[in-house]
Amino acid sequence: MSRMIVNDTEIQNADIFEIILENFPDIIHSINENGDIVFTNRAAQTLLGYSRAELLSMNIRQLYAPDILEAVEAGFTDLKSKGDKRVESVLASKTGERIPVEIRSFSIYDDAGNFLRTFSILRDIRKIKVLEDNLIHASRLAAIGELASGVAHDINNPLTIVLLSNELLMRSLKELDGATPDQIERSTHFAADVQKAAEAIQKLADHLRNFSRGTAEAHEELDMAAVLSDALFMTASKVKRSRTDVVCDIPKEQYHIVGSPNRLEQVFVNLIANACDALEDQADAELVIDIASAEHDGVACWECRIADNGPGIPEEHLGDIFNSFFTTKPKGKGTGLGLSISRGIARDHKGDITVETSPENGTTFSVFLPCSNG
Repeated sequence: MSRMIVNDTEIQNADIFEIILENFPDIIHSINENGDIVFTNRAAQTLLGYSRAELLSMNIRQLYAPDILEAVEAGFTDLKSKGDKRVESVLASKTGERIPVEIRSFSIYDDAGNFLRTFSILRDIRKIKVLEDNLIHASRLAAIGELASGVAHDINNPLTIVLLSNELLMRSLKELDGATPDQIERSTHFAADVQKAAEAIQKLADHLRNFSRGTAEAHEELDMAAVLSDALFMTASKVKRSRTDVVCDIPKEQYHIVGSPNRLEQVFVNLIANACDALEDQADAELVIDIASAEHDGVACWECRIADNGPGIPEEHLGDIFNSFFTTKPKGKGTGLGLSISRGIARDHKGDITVETSPENGTTFSVFLPCSNG
């Protein structure tokens, strides 16, 4: 591997380049054989929160997160021997914030091949990591959608046969000779129950298939109450398992909005499902849902409030609940994606989601969506 060779005169002239590098947007620093920082630029001060004097009195090992120091040590040794290195790592700011960075480093040697110092460029990649997280979200949602679509298809095929056969059965029962009117009525009643249950399953299968569609869905005129009703239908079994009483007496055809029906339904499904989880061990669990006119950020909106009487959200978690992958649920019961994605969908619709919580009054999530001019 090629090495950068410089002589003493070139090292002295390096001060000229240090002036140019001072205003470079990425961190640039140089460290000696012991790892002491011998040069740094303004970007390092801005990103890490240290003064130049502090940085020049520090060892490079002090700038990395404690849990990766072993990897840092191995990488430094490798860099001194090989001449260049490109890695991703994690810096720790003066306040303790973890900052993911991409590092490109070169080693500088004298004429005899002895290591002198490194020259490194460190780029803040937090925004890139956010984009990567969003791709992970999309990938996971796509997998869920494919699974849901497949399940709906598998259910729907035999259901079609059940519905058709049941209809023929009901006709045949009415044509039976020798059967009493009571027998025919009772048998017809049983067949009607089968028909009703099969139609409910078919509705769920159709709804599940629609719910699993991609997110590139055209916006249309919607009734917020109708979207909420569909979400309650989708979460009915979860509500029942959590033994939650739902109070929701909202008239339809009054709360006009514009948006993607499936994406907005996903918001309400997530919020209702989360409320049921919070109420799982709650005596007299109750979920109250209503819609009212409101103003949010100066925009006329419909506000849908989903209020539970659960234990509330601990204050120390409030700042994180909308962050990707943050969850307080046990392993296997939550991915920490629901609230993050839900707020993203609401904001894509020029709305928002807010939360109020206390141990005494439970938790209320409010979904704000702009009123439609129509």
